[in-house]
Amino acid sequence: MKKLGLLSLAASIVVSSAVAANIELASDLKVSGDAQVRGISVKGDTDTVKKDKQILDSEINLNLDFTTLEKVKVHTAIKLQNDAWGDNSNDTFTWEEAYVTVPFNENKLLIAGRINDTYGTPFYGSNGDKIDLALLGYTPVENVLLYAFDFKAVEGKNDDQTAFFGVNSSGTGVGDFDAYGLGGQVTIDKLLVGGRYVYLQNNTETSTASNIYNDATSHMFNAFAMGEVADLDLQAQIEKRIGDRTNSSIAKSDEKMLGAYLKVSKEINDFNVGVAGVMTKDGYVSGENLPVTYLTNDDLGTASLDRVGSYGDTSLVALNFAYEATKDLTLEANLGLHNIKDATFASIDKDLKITEYDAGLAYKLNKSAIVSLRYALGTFDESSLEDMQTIVAAVNIDF
Repeated sequence: MKKLGLLSLAASIVVSSAVAANIELASDLKVSGDAQVRGISVKGDTDTVKKDKQILDSEINLNLDFTTLEKVKVHTAIKLQNDAWGDNSNDTFTWEEAYVTVPFNENKLLIAGRINDTYGTPFYGSNGDKIDLALLGYTPVENVLLYAFDFKAVEGKNDDQTAFFGVNSSGTGVGDFDAYGLGGQVTIDKLLVGGRYVYLQNNTETSTASNIYNDATSHMFNAFAMGEVADLDLQAQIEKRIGDRTNSSIAKSDEKMLGAYLKVSKEINDFNVGVAGVMTKDGYVSGENLPVTYLTNDDLGTASLDRVGSYGDTSLVALNFAYEATKDLTLEANLGLHNIKDATFASIDKDLKITEYDAGLAYKLNKSAIVSLRYALGTFDESSLEDMQTIVAAVNIDF
């Protein structure tokens, strides 16, 4: 395994110093977060198996933030989750985020710790997963940010006794990967535009094990735009990955992944009308909570189709509608068409089309609480598959 990079070393010094010293707060601790209770009904073929079940689940997300007298910001996010009422084995307690932001020399900053991998946009890189990161940022002029970062993509525990660092559910090694990147972004009026390059380095020892990619290299090129332009709300993203990967000294393959995402919407009186599209080739690039349709988004439904592109080259186009019937009641509707080439969905191996129909409503009980009811129907062009139906009733509270 390689030694710590300079940014990782700087991160460890910052964190160690914060722990060792007595931190004097500039303000009281700020507590925020959200809570959710959902009732879910799923029927038909989903991303894994055919289902016909109804469950209740719940979760609480808790954010703790404070700032020191030196303007150092400390943030942590905790998730408490019960995936199914009545099954205590599914209860989880996780540290979603825990990082510090340290400004210095007026126009520079260091971010170090565990953070959700977004970099200003939720469609990049490790797909919104949690990563351990050290990022050095520089603002040469107002509204411009340049940065370099180092994050550990896969790593094993210090006391692992397997041949390779990294552990999976069976306790065997899965590798030792580091990622390094350069990026930048600029704010133009209400639009944020940026891009980044990431190099993924494999430090794993040589092996012919089928789940180890030896001598793998990956280059990721990414560009995005998000915000408001010409009275339109815009989110756009494109990413290309190239490189070499191998799982033995004999079998080798090139990485050719390409992904793109676009969502444009406009407010017209009490209506919000939009179009969203996703395209992936040779793998998935996009995250698990793309705001396209209910069946691709856990926040709106159950993401029963899993991550877009995980079954084969995918294109998804959707029309999105929302109508503010009253100041408290919003009506929603989506119409989506999924095209999956050579789909492995539900163990089939052929091109697959899914037409998705969504309808929902959200009602504000007060300033912080919303109750919602959403229905999704996914119809397959493959007769052997049973149409997918989901109903999600939820109460969300922000605090």
